[in-house]
Amino acid sequence: MTQPPRRPVTPRRPLRRSPARKAGKVFGALALLTLTAASVYGGFLYRSSATLRHYLPSLLRHENVADAFSNQKTLNLMLIGRDRDYDDRDRVLKSRARSDLLMVAHLDFDKKTVSLLSIPRDTRARIPGHGFTRINAAHQYGGPPLSEQTVLENFAIPSDKYMALDFEGFEKAIDILGGVDLVVDKKMDYDDNWGHLHIHLKPGMQHLNGTQAMGFVRFRHADNDLVRTARQQTLLAALKAKLRQPQTLAKIPDLLDTIDKNVDSDLSTDQKVALAGFVHDTPRDQISMTTLPSRETGNTVATDWPQAAPVIERMFGVTPEALEASTNEEGPRRHRHRRRHPFRVASLR
Repeated sequence: MTQPPRRPVTPRRPLRRSPARKAGKVFGALALLTLTAASVYGGFLYRSSATLRHYLPSLLRHENVADAFSNQKTLNLMLIGRDRDYDDRDRVLKSRARSDLLMVAHLDFDKKTVSLLSIPRDTRARIPGHGFTRINAAHQYGGPPLSEQTVLENFAIPSDKYMALDFEGFEKAIDILGGVDLVVDKKMDYDDNWGHLHIHLKPGMQHLNGTQAMGFVRFRHADNDLVRTARQQTLLAALKAKLRQPQTLAKIPDLLDTIDKNVDSDLSTDQKVALAGFVHDTPRDQISMTTLPSRETGNTVATDWPQAAPVIERMFGVTPEALEASTNEEGPRRHRHRRRHPFRVASLR
């Protein structure tokens, strides 16, 4: 019996995957690769930085300003830059040096703003227990607490916390970042062997290392204190731009270790982490820097009270009254404070 011919078998068409499925696989592979790289890099950071290991618990808890500063909607943070003193044998003295940079930052947690007020280092002020002199001597006499007390009594600005950074650490931190780019406003040539200060800069856009950047902000020859304060603000803006660069991430371990070794502060670990996150998340246009209105008066700087009082009230919510007496040696001084939250007066420790 003859069998009917078989039908030809139609070849099976290859299974076609939808674009969505292909994309899903690619995304999954990339996600796995990213997580693996992040884990490896995170382990590297953890092993390479003792400071990072110290701060890691706070980072993992995602500390924010609401938790770190309970019942506070604003914070006044005093920022101090200080140098070292040397003896006639070029040895570092363990005594306190004068502050070369003095700022008070006002952080508004609700409005997400940061306002910085620079106080010229040669500002004439009454230092409690020491009479009238330049305000930078307060740190030499009593460290950050006396600097806080002096700013309070002369300008009615209270400090909640402080951070004091040694310039040597600041120089190292800038070198770790690979230097900064900024415009040098004039030719600068100055040598101070006693103070270990050597400045040789040309005008125009320059790439500065740590030592050069410190020379830029500390150059004093033929310049008044207000010009130097403006240079400090220029350097801070350049550093902020540098910190936002992606390549900075790999330098975080060394940067953290260097800064931590050279900073003196009464902030807790959780508070430092919370403030770092707050400042990082604050929009650029919400960060402002202002110099206390002043005028040169020979070897010191006098506060220009008609202009300074409105600035202080606007930035810190305090109304200074009869504070012009702080630049004279006559009569008592009275302050009227209007604060948005309670503040502490630093003890002289």
